[in-house]
Amino acid sequence: RNGAPKCPPTANPAEYILDVVGSRAAAIDWPQAWMQSPERSSAISEIARINQIKASNGADIGHEGDDLVYARSHMYQIRLVTQRMFLSYWRNIEYNLTRLALQILCALIVGFTFYKLNDGAVDLQNKVFAIFECSVLSILVINQVQPEFLRQRQYYGRETSTNQYGWRAFAFAIIFTEWPFSFFSNTLFFVAFYWTVGLNSIGDRIGYFYIAYIILGLFSLTLGQAIAAFSPNDIVAALLNPIFTAMITLFCGVTIPYLQMPKFWRSWMYWLSPYLYYVEGVITNDLHGSQ
Repeated sequence: RNGAPKCPPTANPAEYILDVVGSRAAAIDWPQAWMQSPERSSAISEIARINQIKASNGADIGHEGDDLVYARSHMYQIRLVTQRMFLSYWRNIEYNLTRLALQILCALIVGFTFYKLNDGAVDLQNKVFAIFECSVLSILVINQVQPEFLRQRQYYGRETSTNQYGWRAFAFAIIFTEWPFSFFSNTLFFVAFYWTVGLNSIGDRIGYFYIAYIILGLFSLTLGQAIAAFSPNDIVAALLNPIFTAMITLFCGVTIPYLQMPKFWRSWMYWLSPYLYYVEGVITNDLHGSQ
């Protein structure tokens, strides 16, 4: 119609378009031909019709908070995205082995550093530092979970542009999927650490320490993900980590006793540190009744 050769029946349409448009032999202004074509007018009319429908039936189109934005409901998205996320984590052998190696090696290093402590004055103090080292280990967990979180967030940014699923499904999946792996790796740390150090062997004391350490592990990975969530990349996240970890570690009452802290910090930061409640609870649980 515009002077180009007809597309042969056996030709690839995409290659035909590239050959015709890129050919310098035919002096045809294809952008101008498109602007004057009836196909352009038809496409503009169809877009205007769709926009008019959306404007007149806005309540039926929905927004991000409604299920109508996506092809399936939020619950279906959460279930499917969580299943896929768990499968992705299960296949990520390097990440899982690194997680296990971190917990086991740190448990053995700290455990044999404070090997078989008794109830003497020096040993009781060493127990305090051994328990404190468990909280310091969580800093390594924070650094460990962030690269994987940022990698999964890149996938989400690509897929959400097509409205495949919403941010709620991604947030639930990325948090919940970490939990089983955290439970397992933290359990290995507990087994390798607790009896090596020689902590309290009473049944309920053992159970309390185990539950407290599991909760500490969950807190660490969620804190790492939270920092990564508002960081544009892993470099910024790595720069922000010391700000959070140093504050909650320094003011938990172990490295700097409460009475020796400046009044400004002990009036609020001491009570704000999550490590305070972990260390306080676990130390009290282990040392209570010691002679």
